Amino acid sequence: MKMQLVSLALENFKCHEHLEIRFDGRNAAIYGQNAAGKSSIYDGLTWLLFGKDSHGKKDFDIKPLTLEGNVKDHHAITSVEAVLLVDSAERKLKRTYYEIWSTKRGSAEDTFDGHSSDYFVDDVPCKKNEFVRRVGEIIDENAFRLLTSITYFAAELPWQERRATLFDVAAVATDDEILASDAQFAPLAAAMQGLTLDDFRKKLDVQRKGLNRVRNDTPARLDECKKTVADLSGIDFPALERQRAETQERRAATQRELDQAEQDGGKTELRNKLVGIRNELGQLENENTAHRLKLKAESGQDKATALQQSLSSLHARETRRQRDLEYLRGRQTALEGDVTACRARWDTINGEQFKGGSCPTCGQPLPKGKLEASQAAFEKDKERRKSEAVEAANRAKATLTGVQADIAKLEQEAAEDSKQAESLTAQLKALEGAQRPEISDMDGYASRKAKLEAQVSEAQKELDGLTASTTARQKVLRDALADVDQELERLGGELAKKTALEYANKRMEELRAQAAAASDELNQLDGMLFLCDEFVRYKVKFIEESINRRFSLVRFRLFRAQINGGLEDCCDVTVNGIPYATGLNSGAKVNAGIDIINTLSRHYGAQVPLFVDNAESVTQLAQADTQVIRLVVSENDKELRCELQ
Repeated sequence: MKMQLVSLALENFKCHEHLEIRFDGRNAAIYGQNAAGKSSIYDGLTWLLFGKDSHGKKDFDIKPLTLEGNVKDHHAITSVEAVLLVDSAERKLKRTYYEIWSTKRGSAEDTFDGHSSDYFVDDVPCKKNEFVRRVGEIIDENAFRLLTSITYFAAELPWQERRATLFDVAAVATDDEILASDAQFAPLAAAMQGLTLDDFRKKLDVQRKGLNRVRNDTPARLDECKKTVADLSGIDFPALERQRAETQERRAATQRELDQAEQDGGKTELRNKLVGIRNELGQLENENTAHRLKLKAESGQDKATALQQSLSSLHARETRRQRDLEYLRGRQTALEGDVTACRARWDTINGEQFKGGSCPTCGQPLPKGKLEASQAAFEKDKERRKSEAVEAANRAKATLTGVQADIAKLEQEAAEDSKQAESLTAQLKALEGAQRPEISDMDGYASRKAKLEAQVSEAQKELDGLTASTTARQKVLRDALADVDQELERLGGELAKKTALEYANKRMEELRAQAAAASDELNQLDGMLFLCDEFVRYKVKFIEESINRRFSLVRFRLFRAQINGGLEDCCDVTVNGIPYATGLNSGAKVNAGIDIINTLSRHYGAQVPLFVDNAESVTQLAQADTQVIRLVVSENDKELRCELQ
C-alpha cells in the first residue's frame, strides 16, 4: 500500500484559523519561524486519521487559543480535511469538532452541553465507527506511527516492543532452530529434552546445588563415622562370636530334634530344590541379556546415530540460510531497480530544455538581463536535480555491493555444507548397507525358560502342600528354642555393634566415593553450563546479524553483558557504534530514523507520508522510499511557506 498526501486543509485547528496546503503527492519543505505552526500540520493529519496528535496523545488543545490560554471562539468549528492518494486512487477524509450550546427555558444565557464531531469519507457523512473502519482499511494506527515519525521507533517506542518488532521483521529463528544450526550444540539440544534454555539452566543449577551440598556435607559426616569407630573399637568381638557359635550349635541341635519330631516329610529338601531352580533361571536370563547387548554393539547402531545427528544439523542450517538468501536476493533485485530508475531520471532531467523566454503574466518577451538570469536559474536547478539522481544511484550501488557480498558469503557456506552433507550421507549409506546381525535371544532360551518356570511352579505347589504335626515334644523343643533365641538375640545385639563398626568404616569409604563422584558430576555440569554460555553468545551473534543485515545505516544491540558474565535483553539503537540516545547529533538521528522506516515499510508493504521535524539540522538527508515532508525552521519566513520538490 502506498499513501501520498495530495492536500491538507485546517480550519480553527490549534494556531491555524485557516490553512490549506497542496502537496500533489510530491516531497515538500514547509518553512516558518519557531511557533509558526509547522508541527501543527503534522498534528492535524494524525488527528484527522486517529483522533490523536503526532505524539499519540488524545488530550491536547485542538481549538485556537488567546494569549491568556482561553478559547478564541466557542462557536467556531474545528475541522481537518485531507485528500490522500492511496495506491493511485484518491480518497478524501474529513473530521470536525465543535461545541454544543443551547438556551434553557427560563434562562437568557446559552448553556454549554458538550462537544460533538462529524465524519466524512469522500464527502459522504458517516458514523465514527464507520470512519474508523475505513481509515483502518487504509493503514493501521500503530503501523502509521512507525512509518511516519522519524523518532518514534528509536526513541519513543518501549524497547521491549521495539525488540519484538525487530524479531518479527527478521523472522528470528527459535532456540531449537539456532541449536540445530551448529553440530557443536547437539549434546545441549539432546540434554534439554524439550526444555527452554532458561528452564534447563535452572535444572542444572538445582542439580549443582545438590552436588555441592553432598561435597560440602561430607567432612561432617566423616567426623560422625570416625567417632563411632573410636567408641566401638574396644569391644572383644571374637569372644562374642565364639559364644554365639556355641549357642547356634545348641540351637541347631534343638532344631534338628524339632524337625525330626515334626516329621517335616522333606520340606527342607524341597526348599533347597526350589532355591536351586530359581538360581538357574536367573543365570539363564543374565546370559541372554549379555547375548543381546553383544549383538547390538556389533550392529554399528551407535555410529549411525551420530552420523544422522550431524546430517540433521547441516539440513537445519541450510534451511535457515535459504531464508536469508531469499530475502537478500529480493533486496538485490529492488536495489538494481533503484539504480535503473535513477539513471532514467537523470536522462529525463538531462533532456529538459529552457522554455522561459516570455513573461508568465503579460506574455511579453523577457528583457535580456532577466532572460539570462532565468536561464541560469533553470540550468542550476537542472544540475542540482541531476546531482541528486547520481547521489541516489551511488547510495543504491553501495548498498547493493554489501548485499551481493552477503549473498556470495552465504552461497559459499552452502557449498561447503553441501560437500560435508554428501560425505556424511555416503558414510551413513555404507553403514546401512553393511550386514547387521539380527538382535534376538540366544538359541533355546525360550524353551529352557519355560521348562524352569514349570519346575518352579511344581516345587512350590508340593512345598505348600506339606503340613507339620504338633506334639508335646514339639512344645518342649520350641520352648528350648525360644530360650536359645533369646540368648542369641542378646549376643546379636552385642555383635550388632560390630556391624555398626563395619558400617561406619564402609560408610567412610562410601562418603569419600560420593564426594569424588559429586566432583566428577560437577565437572560434567560445569561443562554443560559452559556449553549453555557458548550457545547464548552464538545466539546473540546469530540474532543480531540476522536483524542488522536488513538495515543500511542503523545497527541494533539486542543483548548487554552484565558484570557477572551473564547477558541482559535490551534493544539499543546505534549508528557506527554511537548510541542513538546519548551520542548522535540531530542530523544523524533523522537519517537513522529514515533507514529504520525504509526497512519497516518493506516489511509491512506500506508507504505513508514521512514528516521530518527540525529538518534544518540535516545537511544531507538520507534517501527515503516514500513522500517526505520536511518541517524547516526559517527566521525569514514569518508566514508558513510550502515549497514542493
